[in-house]
Amino acid sequence: MKKKLLLGLICVLSLTGCGHVKLANGENAIVEFKDVDAITSDDLYKNLKDSYGREVLVNLIDTKLLNKLYETNDEENNYINQAVKSAKEAAKNMNVDVETYLAYYFGLTSIDSYKDYISLNYKRNLWKNDYAKETVTDKQLKEYYEKEYTGDIEAKHILITVDVASDAETDEKNKAESAAFDKALEVIDKLKAGEKFDDLAKKYSQDKTTASNGGSLGKINVGDYDDDVFSSLKNLKVGEYSTTPVKSAYGYHVLYKVSQDDKKELSEVTDKIKTIIGEEIAAEDGFLAKSLVALREKYNMNITDNELKSSYEKSIGN
Repeated sequence: MKKKLLLGLICVLSLTGCGHVKLANGENAIVEFKDVDAITSDDLYKNLKDSYGREVLVNLIDTKLLNKLYETNDEENNYINQAVKSAKEAAKNMNVDVETYLAYYFGLTSIDSYKDYISLNYKRNLWKNDYAKETVTDKQLKEYYEKEYTGDIEAKHILITVDVASDAETDEKNKAESAAFDKALEVIDKLKAGEKFDDLAKKYSQDKTTASNGGSLGKINVGDYDDDVFSSLKNLKVGEYSTTPVKSAYGYHVLYKVSQDDKKELSEVTDKIKTIIGEEIAAEDGFLAKSLVALREKYNMNITDNELKSSYEKSIGN
């Protein structure tokens, strides 16, 4: 498997702890034959380097730099453990051991190597988001503040979810969608008839974390909740409820605008707005690769092996 070859490359590169025999010409033999020239560590190194050298090197580089930037914390450990749990469940469903599953899908030979793989990707994404935030310009910041940001809105909602399995047939999904929409309309009709929002939230809302509190979402602003929901709240007057169900990834919402604060000064919300714009930038195609190139440049990376350097530069389009 690929991972075994990569481990072999590391072994050849270090020649520490790897068994080898010194030939008369000074080279290290790793495979010997009768009446046939031995395979040397140089032979293996050359082949592995040509095939996998750049990938292994880049992973080593990023691991070293990202571990300097980000300490592994409980959040990362929980993320890794969940990934391992999912891999074990997937292997069990396929009736294979987890090592076979990891080898087939990831080219890895152990759970420890899978944890390293998950950790590297986790930290790469941390850097991607942080770097995206760094690229936000003052012009972007000001434009977003003027056009999108508003005072905090205190809001309530009644959520009607679309109850259907993700693998259901299209007709079944459409029926569930229509049923949820109609149920939301029914709630709106009850509001029009004079029933209290809090009472309806407790009775109908499928958001169990807010239903018992009259559907209260507290005070929210752009970036705190679903964009379509917040956009609809912005267009409501204080004391109004939505007369059309608002669609989101969660289902259909009936919204109520309780109050709205004055807009905060830009200096008070700069970091939050940078985070929001940064998330949009980070989601752009190819941005992860771009951010990792910037990371390596940040630390003045210099690949001294000419072949690997050329391979790396070609891979990033230089």
